[in-house]
Amino acid sequence: MPGENFSRRVARAAAVGGRTYRRQTPYGWWVTLLVVCVLGVGLVAYSRYEMQHPLAAASKSHSSLPPTKSNQWKIGLALDLCGRTEYLPASTTQQALSSDGHGVVTIEPALSANPASYSGKNASLENLLLSSSVLLSPTQLQLPGTPVTSTTTTSPPSSTTSTTGSSSTTTTSTTAPVAKPRLFKNGQSCEGKTGVVQVKTWQSPSARTGTLVSSPSSIRFRNGELVTIAFLPKGASIPKPASAKAVADFLVANPRGLAPAGAAPVTPSTALPSSVPSSSSATTKSTTTTKSTTSSPSGG
Repeated sequence: MPGENFSRRVARAAAVGGRTYRRQTPYGWWVTLLVVCVLGVGLVAYSRYEMQHPLAAASKSHSSLPPTKSNQWKIGLALDLCGRTEYLPASTTQQALSSDGHGVVTIEPALSANPASYSGKNASLENLLLSSSVLLSPTQLQLPGTPVTSTTTTSPPSSTTSTTGSSSTTTTSTTAPVAKPRLFKNGQSCEGKTGVVQVKTWQSPSARTGTLVSSPSSIRFRNGELVTIAFLPKGASIPKPASAKAVADFLVANPRGLAPAGAAPVTPSTALPSSVPSSSSATTKSTTTTKSTTSSPSGG
C-alpha cells in the first residue's frame, strides 16, 4: 500500500504542475508610459515658447509683484569695510532706485520711464549696485573711484604808473581723472586677519537676528529691509545699517509703502548725467584807470 500512496502523490504533483495560466496585458505600464510622453512633450513646448518670448514672460512674472508703480519702498543699506562704515553716493536725480548718501535707498518704479525694469523681481540688490557702478560677488567687492577736484587761482603782478593798467584774477577748477576702483577680495588682509566678502540682511529694522546670504545676486528687496555689505574677517560681527531708524520712521508714516500722488517719470531727455563737475572755470576782470592833471597858477 505504501507504493500506491506514493504513486498518487506523484500523479497529483504532475497534475498541479501542468496547469496553464492566462497571460494578462500590462495596461498600467502602457498608461504610465503614455502620460510621461505627453508631459515631456508639453514641457518642451512650453520651454520653447518662454525662450522665444522672453519679454512677454518677464512682464507676466514681474508686473504683478510688488513693488509696482503705486509703491514707494525704503531700504537701509551700508558698507562695512574692515570696520569703516560707508554708504552709496547720493543720486544726482530722482530715480526709481536712488540713494540719499546716508544709507537710505528709495525704490519707486513710477519715477522710471519703464517701471517694469524696477518692479517685482527687478527691484533687486544687483540692479541697485549696477546703477552705482558697484560690482559684488561672493568672492569680491569692487567700488568705483571718486573724482578729485583741484582749484587754481592765478593773479598777474600789478604795476604802478600814472595810468593804472588792467588787472585780472582767474580761478579755475579742474577735475582729475577718477581714482582707481577699490577692490576687496577674499583672502586680503583686514584688521590683521583674512577678510572675506559677506552680505547680511534683516527683514525689518526691528528684527533681532539677520541672515548671511551666500548669493548676493539673489536678493530681492522687501519694504523696510536692511542690508549690510561687509568685508570683514570670517565670524566677525556685522552690524545693522545706522539708517535703520530712518527706515523704521518711514514704515510708521507709510506702513503700506504707497508712492506719493503725482509722481512723474524722469525721461532720458530731461535726466541729468550721473556725474557733474562740482564747478566750472570763472574769470573776473576789473580795470581801473586814473588820470592826473596839474595846472600852474597864472600871475597878474
